[in-house]
Amino acid sequence: MSFLDDMTLGRYFETGSIVHRLDPRVKLVGLLALLAATLITRSPWAYAFLTLIVLLVAGLARLPLGLLPRNVAALKWLLIVVLVMHALLAEGTPIVSWAPWFTLEGLASGAVFAWRVGLMVAAATLLTATTTPVDLGDGLEKAFGPLARIGIPVHELVMIAVIALRFVPTLLDEARRVMKAQMGRGVEFSGGLIARARSSVPVLIPLFVGAFRRADDLALAMEARCYRGAEGRTKYRELALERADVWALVLTGGVLACTLAISSWL
Repeated sequence: MSFLDDMTLGRYFETGSIVHRLDPRVKLVGLLALLAATLITRSPWAYAFLTLIVLLVAGLARLPLGLLPRNVAALKWLLIVVLVMHALLAEGTPIVSWAPWFTLEGLASGAVFAWRVGLMVAAATLLTATTTPVDLGDGLEKAFGPLARIGIPVHELVMIAVIALRFVPTLLDEARRVMKAQMGRGVEFSGGLIARARSSVPVLIPLFVGAFRRADDLALAMEARCYRGAEGRTKYRELALERADVWALVLTGGVLACTLAISSWL
């Protein structure tokens, strides 16, 4: 239950902030720049700078204070595995004499990689929390529109991605309801790993059935509205870069340059 309560990736939070009003293409570029900066550097100082930038953007977006930590904490077991694997596999100075395979250098490397994963999750949370699925789909379609000239079905692929993203919070809410219903019937979700795996079966089966039912209803609704893909389709609102978007792109480039400078100097 705690994992489902913590995970809010894919959920939109309307606050009317300047970050929400930015062009979705600008926010996509910002996400890609932050991911690139996170991947090309291993400096803890650079990660501290990027963490500060993420927190600053979250503050400008007026998002709930615990939103980013909750999403990162939802993947705590993945982060622990990353930390332990690096500590066990990297060579270096043993932390304790009776466990020479558990090294201090490996622990430091694992902490950096876990920090990297946390930054990526926080950046993705910022994008989905400040951009509606419709706007995100419009931005992706506009950005990759030229690929349609060589036969790639950009609109259809973007539609699939947007629908999948839109149904993430819906499926999480459905899973919460199913778990509460099963707990009311006496199903226990505590205990060891094997006991939890067995207790997940009464949740997964109705969850998959509900997901297929929702998919079928969505397909019928799209057919009833005469959906035929990108052919002859128009936009209610055309995307256009404004002054704030240009400044956001300039600041994104500045953040990327500062990250590379910090990584090379420190």
